[in-house]
Amino acid sequence: MKLTTPQIQQLYTFTQKHYVDWYDVQTELVDHLANGIEFQLEGNPNLTFESALNTEFKKFGIMGFNDVIEEKTKALNKHYRLLVWKYFKDFFRLPKVILTFFLIWGYYNLLVFIEDRFWLLLITCFILLFFPIKFFYKQGKLIKFSKKETGKKWLFESTVIQLGGLSQIFNIGIYVSIILDLERRTLNTTTLIILSSFIVLFGLVLYISIYIVTPKLRKQMANQHPEYKFV
Repeated sequence: MKLTTPQIQQLYTFTQKHYVDWYDVQTELVDHLANGIEFQLEGNPNLTFESALNTEFKKFGIMGFNDVIEEKTKALNKHYRLLVWKYFKDFFRLPKVILTFFLIWGYYNLLVFIEDRFWLLLITCFILLFFPIKFFYKQGKLIKFSKKETGKKWLFESTVIQLGGLSQIFNIGIYVSIILDLERRTLNTTTLIILSSFIVLFGLVLYISIYIVTPKLRKQMANQHPEYKFV
């Protein structure tokens, strides 16, 4: 027995009342609930829709849909990080590995030959800080646009704006003091190579997260959910 359109809409309302604000999560829950209710009604046609719904909801346990939201969040974050890692590894294969080592070599030489490293490191920190700030600002506007166009919130958006949980390692402020403290010390060749490698690889992860993974995930989301709007 297939559920009617009003009953499907009632399921969406039900998930909202149980604190599921994100449409992508609502859709998964509605699909799960609908399948369970239809199975019950086929076995017992005299069963009411409301009774079948309550039976299905009890299967989620005392925490209700909270566990589903938590698991969905973890799954989205993991998927995001795996994509970042996938494209990051590409920079250690030909021909990109040549570019990677060239950037490290180039930055190392700048550290060696520039007498006042303070300004080089300071400019580097500001550049690395600029792109995440720009990204977070743009994502905020995109989220507002999407909500305005669709009237819906998406858990996917919170994953994107947090870079799949990677946003914590992009807290540039933590690294600014470390890098600038290194500038005050006498650095040997090994330390300069490590510092150059860290800065370049950090920049690569930042670039991959913002300019490769995020756009790809947005396109995937738009294909899976026609209601999703992005620019």
